[in-house]
Amino acid sequence: MADFRPHLGLTLNIGAAQFTFVQHPLFPDDQEEVFAIEGGEAMVYQLREVASGKIWTLKVSKTPFRGKHILRSTNALAPYAHLPGLSLGRRVCFTKATHPALIAAHPGLEYAVLMPWLSGQSWAGFLANRATGPDNEPYTPQVALKLAIAMAQVLWDLEAHSLAHTDIAGSNVLLMPAFNLVELLDLENLYMPNSPIPQQCSQGSPGYQHRSLDRRGYWRPDGDRFSGAIIITEMLTWCDARVQKLTPPNAESLFPLEDLQQINTPRWRVVRDALWNICPPALRLFDQAWSSTDLSQCPELSAWAMTLIQMRK
Repeated sequence: MADFRPHLGLTLNIGAAQFTFVQHPLFPDDQEEVFAIEGGEAMVYQLREVASGKIWTLKVSKTPFRGKHILRSTNALAPYAHLPGLSLGRRVCFTKATHPALIAAHPGLEYAVLMPWLSGQSWAGFLANRATGPDNEPYTPQVALKLAIAMAQVLWDLEAHSLAHTDIAGSNVLLMPAFNLVELLDLENLYMPNSPIPQQCSQGSPGYQHRSLDRRGYWRPDGDRFSGAIIITEMLTWCDARVQKLTPPNAESLFPLEDLQQINTPRWRVVRDALWNICPPALRLFDQAWSSTDLSQCPELSAWAMTLIQMRK
């Protein structure tokens, strides 16, 4: 558990700016409860900059996951923060050297990270909630293609720079309101050239895991090819009522673990048929990824992006 427990009214002085904690929207009468989201490795809080009113994200790692690697990751991300989907690369990591007064007052904030707050719904939340498209319009094949192109372009850009997110999954993809942009969350484990291999490499999230991974897992320059193929396929085919019908309520991904890379299952047949109806060239790419025995055998992410862009013309 994190050893930093903020309360309403607490002010953080960060550089020349002051920040206060945002009240939890579900507990408006509680004068102590702040907006917080607990993850496996960190707590995420909403901060409001006093002067501008702008909302920010404060990510505080739990004690076992806190360390210098967060600072290294922050510094390594900075040159890539301009890439589409990597807005959260614009961040500041607090250390005793850079923010001595802040850490002296709140030792639990050592290696905490301040970054923009992005509003939107995750792809996992969209699936689980059976949500509609932008402006509450139906999730049509046209909307599906637009969103899939946005996803493919972000992944293509990463791979073109020899980068990989290493945990592409519905919970780590944030949809912007118009469905023409996506943002990637949890960038701390981004694969980058010449970075030291982590002690524990990402093996992917349920629903997006390749069956044949070595000890590197997804920690490799082609690490997003399989999970990327799956999430793009999800985005393309979710507009098909048959696909939705085969997906259990509250599911956050299309394929259960036992179905991944298995052929002749009901879901596999329906998804392939839906792909053929929506974007026939994408079916070949899906089949190639699905039958792969190594990530290197999956289509390059540029192939997905260029195929979908051609379909839009």
